[in-house]
Amino acid sequence: MRNTLLAVVAAVGLVGCVGGIDMPNTPSTPPPDGVGGGATGPAAAEARKLFEDNVYPIVAAKCIGCHSSAGAVGNVTAFVAPALADSYVTAVGYQAVVGDWTPTGAPLLLKITSTVGHQGQSYTQDQKDKITAWLTKELEARSGGTPVTPTGESPAEATVRLTKEWSGCMSLANFQTANMKAWGNMQAGNSACKTCHNAGEYGNIADNVDNPFFTVISTNKYYMAQYFSVDLSKGVAAAKVMINTRSFVGVGTALAPHIEHPRFNLTGSTGLAALQKFYDLTVAAKALPAGSPGACGPSTLMN
Repeated sequence: MRNTLLAVVAAVGLVGCVGGIDMPNTPSTPPPDGVGGGATGPAAAEARKLFEDNVYPIVAAKCIGCHSSAGAVGNVTAFVAPALADSYVTAVGYQAVVGDWTPTGAPLLLKITSTVGHQGQSYTQDQKDKITAWLTKELEARSGGTPVTPTGESPAEATVRLTKEWSGCMSLANFQTANMKAWGNMQAGNSACKTCHNAGEYGNIADNVDNPFFTVISTNKYYMAQYFSVDLSKGVAAAKVMINTRSFVGVGTALAPHIEHPRFNLTGSTGLAALQKFYDLTVAAKALPAGSPGACGPSTLMN
């Protein structure tokens, strides 16, 4: 199992959720926010337009052969919709595609621009710039439309900083106290989450043993993003880490593009209770003076 996990981590989690592939000719239903990506307002509309006008043509040309939502090849992430109208909701519905929305933390960009490469594909500088511009606008939309703070920190820079800090504040002791392994026994349909995700399969890890569950979400930012994200809704200056309920609600209620994923109810679940407790304990650790017992250490992220 350990070898499987390492292989998945090395692959940056770009695989689809079991049953998470759109059926052919099934229209995508936008999430309740009305825009589809977790943000609202003019900047969010601009971000969607940037994706549809500039990014979708790129991924449709390079990625649809393996990642079509009409039927992905090899059960990989089905994030490319054949129809432009469905393209945005489908792509942003996968945490394993957008990551933390930053140019240095979005697998959509990094998977191909890494030194290893991906399926022999490459991006031109113009294509990289278009994807980066879209991600930048997405973060701007999530920060209330403010691209840069008075001190000069951008939404992307704040996201990277807070994610690194958070990783150093998480501890195995608090993970165990919170009973985060409850996620492994959470039921989705007729199966426990550990059945499909115990070794980090499909871009998410959930197990009923503490390790490597804790190690993965505290050292790999793509897996961490399934559980924690950065809240930019009150502007960059007030940005903070929050529980990523949006990711789990979208999958558990089978919102597009996860319309075939087994259903589960996040509200009142043992997993959410554990995640809330782990979050609270990590916030408490973050408030402790540096060097004191239980206080945060340096970032533990390996990517």
